[in-house]
Amino acid sequence: MTENFKGFLSLKGRIRAECSIKLEEPLHIGAGKDPTSPIDLPVLKKEDTPIIPGSTLKGFFRSHLSRLLCGYRAAGGSKIKIEGVEIDIGDCIDSITENRDKVNDLSDLCILDRLFGYAGRYISLASVIKFTEATSINLLKSKSTFKRTHVKINRIKDSAEKGMLVNVEAIREIVNGDPVLFKFMIIFDELGDKYYREANKLFYFLLNMLHEGIDAFIGGWKSRGYGRVKIKLDKVKYFSINDLLLGREPEEKSGESLKRWILEKMRGD
Repeated sequence: MTENFKGFLSLKGRIRAECSIKLEEPLHIGAGKDPTSPIDLPVLKKEDTPIIPGSTLKGFFRSHLSRLLCGYRAAGGSKIKIEGVEIDIGDCIDSITENRDKVNDLSDLCILDRLFGYAGRYISLASVIKFTEATSINLLKSKSTFKRTHVKINRIKDSAEKGMLVNVEAIREIVNGDPVLFKFMIIFDELGDKYYREANKLFYFLLNMLHEGIDAFIGGWKSRGYGRVKIKLDKVKYFSINDLLLGREPEEKSGESLKRWILEKMRGD
């Protein structure tokens, strides 16, 4: 066990990062097959309105960071350098991606495990980062989705199955001439334990990327013209431990002051 590990006992503050997702293409977040529905693959909805689950967002961000950091390490990088800050990515990136099955101690966990959590046979670690479900701010129920028919592909033969069609429901990317926008929140518990030092810096690095905007694909059927989005950080609310204890209003940052604040936090200022 890591010496003098305190975990959540070392809570310094909490961040609520408000983010937006702009659809660049139709989006399909599947709800699973419904044999009673005329649509083979419906989208996930809550009270008849499409949503993007927090679990989908958490999975996306973990895999997005994993791909970037694994690629960086494969190119010979061991430390990310930005604005005078170094982030040591360590000997491993992500236990899930790297199929690590011999994790017996906290010191064996990778940098993304320390952010997103880990559940193994011998040890578990709670996630310090959470994602709310994303809901649309300008999607009309009556015009929220549409149906497309595709030829079903045989994954074994990698060819179209003769006479087999599949109906796919998707969220429209534009309604009444405006891009469809979803809003969600990232909640991050900043811990003062030395064990989390590099993971904390990596979180602020993620915020910095979101401030610039991340072009990405989420959901299913990406190769059929679905899922291209732009994800951006809108503003941040930072609760110090005293704010949390006394119920005080948090510090709020947006615009250019947000960029400076992110870099200051990454430096440990």
